[in-house]
Amino acid sequence: MDFGIFDADQHYYEAEDCLTRHATGRMRAMKAVRWMTEADGKRRRLMIDNRLTTVIGNPTFDPIAKPGAFHETLKNLQAGQDRTNTASAYGELVPIDPCYRDRNVRLQRMDEQGVERAFLFPTLGVTLEGYADHDPVLLYDLMHSFNLWLEEDWGFAWKDRIYAAPYIPMMDVDKSVAELESLLQRGAKVITLRPGPCYGRSPADPYFDPFWARVNESGVLVTYHAYEGPSLQSRAFADLWAAPSDGRRMEDMILERTIASSDLQAMETFIALVLHNLFGRFPNIRVASVELGSGWVPFCLNRLDHAGGMLSRQITAFGTTLNELPVDIFKRHVWVSPWPEEDVPGLTGLIGIDRVIMGSDWPHAEGNVKPADYVAGLKGLDGVAQKRIMRENALELVA
Repeated sequence: MDFGIFDADQHYYEAEDCLTRHATGRMRAMKAVRWMTEADGKRRRLMIDNRLTTVIGNPTFDPIAKPGAFHETLKNLQAGQDRTNTASAYGELVPIDPCYRDRNVRLQRMDEQGVERAFLFPTLGVTLEGYADHDPVLLYDLMHSFNLWLEEDWGFAWKDRIYAAPYIPMMDVDKSVAELESLLQRGAKVITLRPGPCYGRSPADPYFDPFWARVNESGVLVTYHAYEGPSLQSRAFADLWAAPSDGRRMEDMILERTIASSDLQAMETFIALVLHNLFGRFPNIRVASVELGSGWVPFCLNRLDHAGGMLSRQITAFGTTLNELPVDIFKRHVWVSPWPEEDVPGLTGLIGIDRVIMGSDWPHAEGNVKPADYVAGLKGLDGVAQKRIMRENALELVA
């Protein structure tokens, strides 16, 4: 390619003090974040309050899987091929690469890979909310301390090339607004939220309007990114689907990951944002789905189309009425970053070339070996379309 890539989904591996370096006095007093070493003296575990985090087997990230180690397996699964030996597909673990934790080394690696700019998302950070949501003060203190570390180690617009996305919980609107305001004052270009319902409310409930009004005014890009860890959905799953047992059964965990997955929660989120008329009240808001795939998009559009058809456009939500078809609202306000192994050209036919952004998931094992490998999935699209997906669309989101 004769242009620099804008990768809309890259990651770092957090430093071990990402939650403690800027911990609040209350966090320190209650010892809210603690590292513990297993009896064999080898593996270290992370405790949030009295909860052991279990999503990431080695939260120190050293050693770690190679970039793209699992990608070929995912490609085969997507194509319905080679469904054996997936458990060992991550390969040999290797010592952590300095570019996963040092922004200047990362810039050098980006130069080598032809990546001009990138959105940078958490690895550990997106798993934490469910471990602290029993204590709202702790939840916001935890993520505020995380965002302070993020700014210090990575920056929110480092060299105008690395745009690290701070994380904001959506539980208490006043606290969410305060965190957003603090981030905007420090130059954040993109923020990330957890998909799904917001503790008994739609994300477009007027309760959150002060938050969305500030987003609308500032123009900051909102992203919903894949996450793991405890959630309202996982707790509901345990109540409704998982029979009591002495421990988590593998069949239950597989079922939960399938029917309570974050990509399906993304679909529910975008349906709620449209049908609850968030974009009618705040027309400047732009929202991107990142690392949530695109398999949910056709069904989402189908549901929105049915909603518009059944109600003949007279959809009223929270006292306001949608003034156009829900599908058209979605296509104007939502950007989607499909997984590399998916049918990206097919997605452009559904939502338009201008609403698709590339995301390599580098350096995670599930992503591309190299970010530029993403272009292999764009066969059949002309050079102009490929450039829009690989660069221009994301560039316009931070312009």
